[in-house]
Amino acid sequence: MKWPYQWNFPSNNFGPIFGIADSGVETFKGTPIKSLAREICQNSLDANDRSGRPSRVVFQTFELAPTDIPDFGGLKDALIRARSFWNVQKSDRKAKKFFDSALAVAEDTKIACLRISDYNTTGLTGAQEEYNSAWCNLTKATGASDKSGCNGGSFGIGKYAPFACSAFRTVFYSTSDCEGHFAYQGISRLTSFRNQNDEITQGTGFYGGERNSPVYEQMSLDPNARREAEDHGTDIFIIGFDGDKHWRDQMVASILDGFLYAVYNGSLVVDVDSIEIHKNTLADLVVSHKEYFQERADEYYQALVDDTSARTFEKEFADDPETFGKVTLRMMIAPGFHRRVAMVRQTGMKIKDKGHINGIIPFAGVLFIEGDALNSYLRTLENPQHIAWEVERAENKSKAKNLLKKLLTFIRESLDQMRNDDGEEALDPPVGEYLSATQEDETSNEERTEGISDAIHEIKSRVVEIKASTADGSDEEKQDTQQDDEKGETAISDIPGEGGSGNQDSHGGGEGGGHHPGAGSGDVPVEHRKSPSLIAAHQVRNLVRDRKSGLYTVLFTPAASASDGVLEVLMSAETQNYPARLLAVRCASQPDLVLAGNKIQNVVFTQQQPLRIDIQIDYHDFCSMEVKAYGNKI
Repeated sequence: MKWPYQWNFPSNNFGPIFGIADSGVETFKGTPIKSLAREICQNSLDANDRSGRPSRVVFQTFELAPTDIPDFGGLKDALIRARSFWNVQKSDRKAKKFFDSALAVAEDTKIACLRISDYNTTGLTGAQEEYNSAWCNLTKATGASDKSGCNGGSFGIGKYAPFACSAFRTVFYSTSDCEGHFAYQGISRLTSFRNQNDEITQGTGFYGGERNSPVYEQMSLDPNARREAEDHGTDIFIIGFDGDKHWRDQMVASILDGFLYAVYNGSLVVDVDSIEIHKNTLADLVVSHKEYFQERADEYYQALVDDTSARTFEKEFADDPETFGKVTLRMMIAPGFHRRVAMVRQTGMKIKDKGHINGIIPFAGVLFIEGDALNSYLRTLENPQHIAWEVERAENKSKAKNLLKKLLTFIRESLDQMRNDDGEEALDPPVGEYLSATQEDETSNEERTEGISDAIHEIKSRVVEIKASTADGSDEEKQDTQQDDEKGETAISDIPGEGGSGNQDSHGGGEGGGHHPGAGSGDVPVEHRKSPSLIAAHQVRNLVRDRKSGLYTVLFTPAASASDGVLEVLMSAETQNYPARLLAVRCASQPDLVLAGNKIQNVVFTQQQPLRIDIQIDYHDFCSMEVKAYGNKI
């Protein structure tokens, strides 16, 4: 087939040279399928056309002959030139490996592709605009979000997720938007190379019209799918889709982990290569995909549907027009449950798994937040990746703190009432006896300040439950590294040199620590280690020094003093955090800091004393970052 346009990789005009380690793409390489599912479904829910119909998302594989891919010859030429360009860089084995692999796939008679289509949405608007539009922010802008208004996201990191699933790092977008406009364009995120005119390119190429503009037509690369003009939405075509044999199951599990309530209440319907995800299929899917769950979607589902053991609690918020609304809590007590409540906003997307509610009673719950005013207010508190509410983002911090405190108190009181009504005296003393009702979500990122109150009456001993590994060998719930120790502190189990985490028996020993030696691999003997705790932040600021070089300054003011401290730096995408790739760290007041992955070690925290740390990350544009602090409290 003869395609009317060609790939164009613009000259860098003697400017920067871009290598293969595109930090945006690399962010998602560790969890490409999970990240793709979460980013896409969240975007489609936010883009619902408010017609009363559910957002519908289709993930469909198909194959194309190379001649059926727009200007595949031009793309292949770019791959060959890029490989030749980087072959002289003998130290850059990663680039050589990538281009060798891509060119091997390019020789196939059939190229695997993935179509992602959403329906009952607004589509990507603003394709006619040169800048400052959803279309431009997605296809050309860096350091800019493709969200606006109440749908504000992060600095656009999530748009790189589809490229992480392509053997060619190449994607085509097509839209039929709610304003009646059509557009399509191809984007290829490669490296710098010498083009036919002996110019060094920028690395990112475009398939489209003159001056790298989109083509104002509708297109579909999937021969079995065609969108009707009035059927608004967006199509994404991933060229050279490289999902493994388990990608379907991984994607289904990711969707159920993050969007269970949206599917349950009928606001989201998803088709994953003919695996239908909707309310009527949930019962079968939570059983068939249980081994892939990382966030216990099966327990939340039981709480939603079990009318015998589960209870429903409601609370009205009517004293303030800005937070007017209602919350509905569905809760179930059952042996083996992981003691979490899924906090779900009105679209049906889970914001967070709320823990540290009760340390002994085995329960699971789903808290659904209703009402436009209450949801809009909580949206202003959401962090960029939509997984936490942060008081620091509020204009009136006291008001935000009080609201989050009310939500937490409501959950704890409901659990107490349920336990007492059901006569579960053997499970646990009253929740409020051990846990202070004054605790609330008042810091950023993954409950840094959520610990059990120091006002403990008596605890002789307890067994800390650490989750087993999944079928793929990864930790079932990697973010659940916080455990409440016997002193009431929020202890951390994955800090370097602390023996790691593992299964603990009733005597406190195990593979990585407890009260007796285990088989940990850290540098500190397990029997002498002190469990590090989360260090709350009095104030956190991230300052950009030089975005092109990835230079940032972190200003962290701890709420408590601690030794043997660790600062963990994370980059925020649309729905979750990802470890930042730290290249360098410097602190004038603490010259002995050690860099290990995305963690800064040997930090000393002094209460209320600001700590200034300069860092360089492997990301050369604006980005939103989060930090977590751990240490042995003094």
